[in-house]
Amino acid sequence: MVSRRSCIPLFIALVIASLLFIPASAAGAGAPPSDSTTAIRQAHLEWTALQTDVEMNTAITYCMTLFGTDTSNMAGFLAGFRNEESLIPSATDPASLDTITADLQSNTSQFRNETIARMTKGQGDWDTLNKQISGAKNKNPYIAAKEDNYWNTRKTTLMGDFDAWILQGQQALDTLKNEGYDTTGAQRSLDLISFRRPDVVAALGSRNELKIQSMNSEILSMSQQFGQQVDDVQGQVSDDTTTGFLIDQGYRAVARADTINYNLTVILLDISPADSILAQTKKDLASARALQNNGNFESAKTPLRLVKKDLTDLAGAYRDLEHSADLPPDLSASLGTMAVQLDNMTVQMGGIV
Repeated sequence: MVSRRSCIPLFIALVIASLLFIPASAAGAGAPPSDSTTAIRQAHLEWTALQTDVEMNTAITYCMTLFGTDTSNMAGFLAGFRNEESLIPSATDPASLDTITADLQSNTSQFRNETIARMTKGQGDWDTLNKQISGAKNKNPYIAAKEDNYWNTRKTTLMGDFDAWILQGQQALDTLKNEGYDTTGAQRSLDLISFRRPDVVAALGSRNELKIQSMNSEILSMSQQFGQQVDDVQGQVSDDTTTGFLIDQGYRAVARADTINYNLTVILLDISPADSILAQTKKDLASARALQNNGNFESAKTPLRLVKKDLTDLAGAYRDLEHSADLPPDLSASLGTMAVQLDNMTVQMGGIV
């Protein structure tokens, strides 16, 4: 028999891991990439918040029918939730989204506890409530519109990242070739990745996380081969170019880790160790970038050695989370993939710093 407590609606959706189709290794970017995931986070938060809003409103409507049940506290928590929800469209930076998400989680948690209390006192039926919630969400056209906006934003943004990476990789290879280096093997690998663009578009268009994860794994494998070939060419390149490449790689890893940590935070998972390590990584990368910008290429290797250790520690933290937490399969797979990418990066750095 299923207990009543096990049927309690969670009132907040799990964030699906936004798997960036950015290959693991790249070359030639002159500055750290911007966090292009902000628009995706915003669109997803709007979608999930609206679903939660409808769930809360439906729960209040149902509890009002229970004998002797006062829903004024529930209504107060919903009002607070809607106030935060109204701030999402104007939140255009990660810090603002973090604050709003935390406040939404707080309101959601308090509302959930109050709902349990009202349902218990009024002897409500959880199955009935869950059916009413499902029906309300299925009939709400605005939820479907928010979902479409999320997927369209995700596809547009990620394909922009994919195209930018291909362009940067091509520019880097062109520069090396013009300087007399043999880039034949790396060029073929980059072309093969570029040729998979229609498949990447199709995977994102399917809105199927398993298909997206499968395609991401293929791109990852191909990009690792490309990265190794770039390494071979870079063995002939000057220290300043090599140092800049490694720093750019670090910033790309940080951007992907920010996305992973956000997804874990939204499902109320304690990721303090990973967050702390990521913050330290950002500090060490900033130190390396400052030295590089001042022309101190050899000195920049000192903070890069710290970055290498940071990335190793971060990979370990992600593996601990992957094996210790009860996560959705897609998010667990993302943690494993990220850990492998970080391992590969530290191996790559090992021969240089």
